[in-house]
Amino acid sequence: MKIAILSDIHEGLNRKKTETDILSLLRDSLIQHAPDVFIMCGDMAGGPEKSLDLLNRLQSELPKVKVLFVHGNHDIYHEDSTVAYDTLLEFQGNLGRGPVELNDEWVVIGDGGWYDYSLGVSGFTEEEFELGRCSNFTWPDKLHAHWPEKDKAVTDKYVTKLEQWLIEHQEKKIILVNHFVPFDHFIQIKNEPTWDFFNAMMGSSRFGELAEKYGVKKLVFGHTHSRYHEEYKGIECICNPLGHYPNEWVLDSPKEEIHTAMKIIEI
Repeated sequence: MKIAILSDIHEGLNRKKTETDILSLLRDSLIQHAPDVFIMCGDMAGGPEKSLDLLNRLQSELPKVKVLFVHGNHDIYHEDSTVAYDTLLEFQGNLGRGPVELNDEWVVIGDGGWYDYSLGVSGFTEEEFELGRCSNFTWPDKLHAHWPEKDKAVTDKYVTKLEQWLIEHQEKKIILVNHFVPFDHFIQIKNEPTWDFFNAMMGSSRFGELAEKYGVKKLVFGHTHSRYHEEYKGIECICNPLGHYPNEWVLDSPKEEIHTAMKIIEI
């Protein structure tokens, strides 16, 4: 079985900057790669309605591909992010609806996740991380994502849900999917306060701990706009973001960048 993986497509932003139809290029690339499953690991677009529309369009145009999805932070930008979360559950391939068995051996378990400052550097208080403001820059989630609870409580809910699913599927080989960074190994420390401060919003070490505890075979994530594919702590870790054009792209051509950014694995 062939699986394609990509995250952080940021369709609207990249469509405007490149003046190209990003969704059509994504569809065409998937047709060329011809995977059985496509895992879209968050940040499809800004807001749940746009993301839901794009996902439905993609799945309808690729009926032979099982499109699986977890939300990113941008997908739930809304005056009530709980409402945004529920809206995205309308997509049949949203892993927040429950685990998806790929075959007799493998199961995909996932949900969007959130962050709890456990990947943050020292020198800042929890109150400062909660405000999300450093050097006159405010982390966009603080302006556009609105949960009824604080970040740590939101993360608790995701961890509890994922752990229960992991317990229930221990007889399978598990692919765990989450938008946010699971290990500090994948955090970039630049010794620049204006950069390092915001690592606190990159993810949670608790997702990595779950992967270790329950013997996850493959761990798929996004959010950090850096690409990784390596074994870490005995787990195959895959992070394949498209990222923002032009600074985070390797190639100038949107068609070629999307095609080469997509990670293809076989199980």
